[in-house]
Amino acid sequence: MTAPAPVGRAPQRVLLVVAVGVLVVAVPATVLGGWLTGVSWDETYHVMRLTTFLEHGWYLLERDMLGSEPGPWEDQQYVYGPATTLLLHAWSVLWGVEGWSTVSASATAYAVRHLGVTLLSLVGVAATAALARLALGSWRWGLVAAAALVAVPTWSGHAMFNVKDVSVATGYTLVTLGLAWTARRDGPYAAPAALALVVAGVVLAVGTRPGIAPGLVVAALVTMATRDRWRWWAVPAAGVVAGFVLWAVYPALFSDPVTALWRGALTSSRFDDQQGAWWYLPLFLVVELPTLHLLLGAVGVVAAALAVRRSPGPTRLLLTLVLLQALLLPLLGVLRQANLYTGLRQLLFAAPALAVLVAVAIAALTTLRPRPWVSWLAAATLVLPVLAQLQLFPYGYAYRSPVALVGAPLVSGHDPSWELQTDYWRTSVRELAPAVPSAGAVICSPSRDDDGGFRPYSHESHDDCAGDPVGPLMPYAGGRAGPGLGSPTQFAAVVSGSDRDATNCAREAEVTRRLWWRELTMSWTAVCDLEPAPYPVGGLRLDGAGHDAAALLDGWDLHPARVGAGVRAGSATLAVSLPPRMRGRPLSLEATAIGSGHLALRVNGRDLPTSTSGRTVTTRVPAELVAAYRFGRLVVDVDRTDDHRVRLLTLRLRAVGA
Repeated sequence: MTAPAPVGRAPQRVLLVVAVGVLVVAVPATVLGGWLTGVSWDETYHVMRLTTFLEHGWYLLERDMLGSEPGPWEDQQYVYGPATTLLLHAWSVLWGVEGWSTVSASATAYAVRHLGVTLLSLVGVAATAALARLALGSWRWGLVAAAALVAVPTWSGHAMFNVKDVSVATGYTLVTLGLAWTARRDGPYAAPAALALVVAGVVLAVGTRPGIAPGLVVAALVTMATRDRWRWWAVPAAGVVAGFVLWAVYPALFSDPVTALWRGALTSSRFDDQQGAWWYLPLFLVVELPTLHLLLGAVGVVAAALAVRRSPGPTRLLLTLVLLQALLLPLLGVLRQANLYTGLRQLLFAAPALAVLVAVAIAALTTLRPRPWVSWLAAATLVLPVLAQLQLFPYGYAYRSPVALVGAPLVSGHDPSWELQTDYWRTSVRELAPAVPSAGAVICSPSRDDDGGFRPYSHESHDDCAGDPVGPLMPYAGGRAGPGLGSPTQFAAVVSGSDRDATNCAREAEVTRRLWWRELTMSWTAVCDLEPAPYPVGGLRLDGAGHDAAALLDGWDLHPARVGAGVRAGSATLAVSLPPRMRGRPLSLEATAIGSGHLALRVNGRDLPTSTSGRTVTTRVPAELVAAYRFGRLVVDVDRTDDHRVRLLTLRLRAVGA
């Protein structure tokens, strides 16, 4: 097997020992971290998507559905597919934490899924090692490339929980390996094995994120651009087989594969109909990628590009495919100003190719300048990021390069949010849970008001986070042991990252880690005074689009296709701040609702008698209840008195005697 031109030496023993040591430390740490870390931001949504998929056949949220079809307002049905979550579902069934037709949101079920994600990441590590072995002619270089990959904090950090980006990266790498292997066919089983890798990789990558397809199509076309006629039909045949598998897994989407792949690519690059910035990727390469990885990766790009011109056919194809995986889609993202966010995790598929290029760079430097400093530089490249991951464990994804840490104070002077998102993924909330108040409402990631205070709801939910399947606390809510709240007009806030304190809150506890010389706050909890939304002139008018939803606290169901706000599970709460003219006076409260259920009202903690006329429920609020809470706060609990559905349309207040 011929190595590329700049390569002629095996890695020195010290580098090999360091690479093995890194793997021995980092791989078990990733497995252990997957079991210990908390639920992440997107995981909960994908659990809910899988539930909808098993029921309706669409991998969407229930609120995105209109009957058994996506609602006309839904434009993200082409963004995600169920391939990874179905694999993790089968894995969970084998562990006994789920049934074939049910999806669990328990702490154990999430931990088991994390182990499944870690196994998928290790498949990607093995494929990376195989690519380096084919490129450089030795499994020793494969070990170096594998160590370079697990040393990337973004890779190992997300390998503990990320149900969508890790599997896409592994699938892309399997496709690259399989296509490269089609040029070798060493032995009778090599060709079928290569095509099987391509099929598995396409199903895993495209079946999880259809928008990744353009990169795989370009790789396939490059592989077919050859005189080897076998590849002219074998590669398309593998694509057809993968297409049939995708159709069998997700017929609702892949029955029209052209539309699915085209719309998937367009929607992913303009996610949420927002345009990104061309400088985002270059900036976060400096911020999130270990500096030595970045430098050696650049050297590897040059060395591989030069080697492509003077290497034999199989190695030329392999290096070309590795360069495409590392560079093609990231460069297109920069040129199209794709809506990238939350760091580099959306480009995690480039990390295995980067690791191969790091190995190519070390091999080239070892050949061209066989000096001891090359081995020590390579060893530092592998060891230093792993030490940082151990400091942050198990939150390695919060890594920032030393260059970024040094420049952070300067940048944050212009953009204060620069240093706030240490734990965007919220997995540290599991560690924080014992310090969260054991009783009272809990709001995760609360929104802010104009005065810098926290509102009693977040942008994603109006439910108590302790029972909200979307939030990061519910699986661990039973472990809350902090002092209960002292008043119904207080709520507990759970905040991820180093966000500044709120004007209406007192911080109670926090989870911290050190990164090099700095201490980072991963998450924290605070007790906050309730500052409700002002009571609007004319009263509350509720609809499925969220009109006047700022007054809604916990227990409501908002749906774009339904009018009003539904009382989801027997009781729901809203709160308003009364204008001065209503404070301290008796009030008349009128609520209109639709549905076959009946309502009961509780105001500021007291059940009140009601009268019903048609769809309107009326009660009188005594003056002492109006004055019970400071600043004119009125907390209204709307209870369903039976199991029938009911949706609140309006709520109006009038000062009696005004």
